[in-house]
Amino acid sequence: MSFIDAIKSAIIENYFNFSGRARRSEYNYFLLFYILIAIGFSIIATLLASTADNIFAALTSLGWLMAVQGIVYLLLFIPSIALAVRRLHDINRTGWMLLVMGIFSFLIIPYIVLLYWVILKEGDSGPNNYGDPVK
Repeated sequence: MSFIDAIKSAIIENYFNFSGRARRSEYNYFLLFYILIAIGFSIIATLLASTADNIFAALTSLGWLMAVQGIVYLLLFIPSIALAVRRLHDINRTGWMLLVMGIFSFLIIPYIVLLYWVILKEGDSGPNNYGDPVK
């Protein structure tokens, strides 16, 4: 799956889809997309802060940028959770594991396990409890 196909699948086609399975490449490309957006907002914030004449102008422009950034992150929140659930389904894990790992995310071991599952682990090659493979 290509970068554009993964973004289109996660945001447009499967926005509220918590059932089925998602490929590892789809999840990783969406994660890359999310990181690129965060880097873009950081660069814009740095440019706005460095070109402002005074502190009030900088805070005003950064306030607007933070509002836009918050809206973008809220719009991407549901597809990111849905994609993570479908990615867990691909390795035959329940989506509720995401909630359990989120509760215990202050511990480093569950967080590393979750990252391994969603980023590195190959999906089941055959049908599992959550459907046929998406390859």
